[in-house]
Amino acid sequence: MKKSYIWGGAIILLVLILLLFVVKASWQKSPDKANTDLGTAVKADSFAPTNSPTISADEKIVGSISAPVKILVYEDYSNSFSADAADSIKKLETDFGDKLVIAFRPYAVREKPASIEAAMAVECAASQGKWPEMREAIFKDVRNSSLNTDQIKTDATTIGLDQDKFSKCLTDIEKQGIMLQVATDAKQFSVYGAPTIFVNNELVVGARPYEDYLDESGAKVEGLKSLVARQIK
Repeated sequence: MKKSYIWGGAIILLVLILLLFVVKASWQKSPDKANTDLGTAVKADSFAPTNSPTISADEKIVGSISAPVKILVYEDYSNSFSADAADSIKKLETDFGDKLVIAFRPYAVREKPASIEAAMAVECAASQGKWPEMREAIFKDVRNSSLNTDQIKTDATTIGLDQDKFSKCLTDIEKQGIMLQVATDAKQFSVYGAPTIFVNNELVVGARPYEDYLDESGAKVEGLKSLVARQIK
């Protein structure tokens, strides 16, 4: 009788251990805030999604809406991968000029408060006509690992914003809801993290390098420069 209890207890213990491993494996694969930051691990991914977003003239854009190549960037202003992508986008502006129109949309998620605060800072600066300056300042903070609430307020002063209006805007619940909705709506375009870049109807997932490069298998992958040049031809 005692042996049967011992064996029964051992079997139950073994089952519990196996369940623990299954739950742990499942947890490790489940989405979390880190999965929204798309870096070098996915930089080779690009495809034509079923639905593609369109750019409107009332967005945060650089260039003419009638330009032949339309680039739309979903970016998380609080992550380094989006900062890297911003550098590449700046090079595109220099190399292709009036052939491009570039639109910028925030990718902020509730699980990552820093992404919301940074997106709000850019949006609030936009209401005073200075979103490009704030966007550039915030990405500089990200690169310097100095992004925080105090630094954002310092940036607002540096670029000449009205501090009272800016501070009030930062805590506007309605605007925060709009920022979060942008990321939710992006899912219909197969956007699940940042940076994600559309070049016309081609979607580029992650921080794609500017120049062509070789992936881990030795295959050549188009950089953003080649991808855009191909769209112009």
